[in-house]
Amino acid sequence: MINFKKFVDKNLTQIQIGTAILLLAAIGTSGYFIYSLFRDIIFIKKEMASSKASTGESLTVLGGQIKDLQSGLAIAAKTNEELAQSMQSQQNSLGQTLSGLAGTVNTLEKLSRTDRELLQKYSKVYFLNENYVPVQLATIDQKYLQNKDANQKFHTVVLPFLTKMIDDSAGDPSSTLLVNSAYRSFGLQSALKKTYLYLYGTGANSFSADQGYSEHQLGTAVDLNTPSMGSVLDIKFETTPAFIWLTSNAYKYGFVLSYPKNNAFYQYEPWHWRFVGVELATKLHNENKNFYDLPQREIDTYLTKIFDQSPH
Repeated sequence: MINFKKFVDKNLTQIQIGTAILLLAAIGTSGYFIYSLFRDIIFIKKEMASSKASTGESLTVLGGQIKDLQSGLAIAAKTNEELAQSMQSQQNSLGQTLSGLAGTVNTLEKLSRTDRELLQKYSKVYFLNENYVPVQLATIDQKYLQNKDANQKFHTVVLPFLTKMIDDSAGDPSSTLLVNSAYRSFGLQSALKKTYLYLYGTGANSFSADQGYSEHQLGTAVDLNTPSMGSVLDIKFETTPAFIWLTSNAYKYGFVLSYPKNNAFYQYEPWHWRFVGVELATKLHNENKNFYDLPQREIDTYLTKIFDQSPH
């Protein structure tokens, strides 16, 4: 039987040498593998570090791009809001323009249907030729006439304003009004003027218009009187309660006194009243002005509104 201890002690050197050889051989075999493994690990770490750095740079760039996009979106949103506001403003402006055009068309349409002569200054200023007759004339009911046998006519659209005024004045018996004279044709005015010239000579020019210059030819002027004064038109009419009522209320029905005291055309005629529309009559009353005091261009602006308001 071999003694293992002695064998080892005797062959220790050889065993160590063999082990060393075997170890070197093992190291030689696996050393390259280990080296390669460490080299690969280091390479991978470098690649990871490089990738991390590259990723960091990419993220930084991407972050900058995102900020740029956000800034661009904010600018675009603001621009869009401004465009929307501009569009809304343009739509409003267009709406106002269309509304203004519609108003202009409506005004022009009303002008085309309204007799332009109704607010012209006659009485030695403008002239109505012998062919002019109001488009619409209506017969005045006899109950409103001073002379019940007369056939008096008045502008059809204005007649309700006149009769309403007379009806309201009758609330006080002492203020009751009656129509002495209304529409007169060119021919009738011519005949009347000849009669006055025959009776009064050239003095008739101070109170009677020549044919073509009389407001009565328009069918919107009326001479008013009271039952107590008969058929005569007299300056004493200004002392009656009826005249006092007229000076305070006629404008509500669209009527104004054509020839007040100190006018430049005819003698004072407290009985002669002309329809100019409620709006213009109210303006003249409130400002204590007379119809002939205003320039024609200002008067013309009231033509389209002459029939707009009903009598009070």
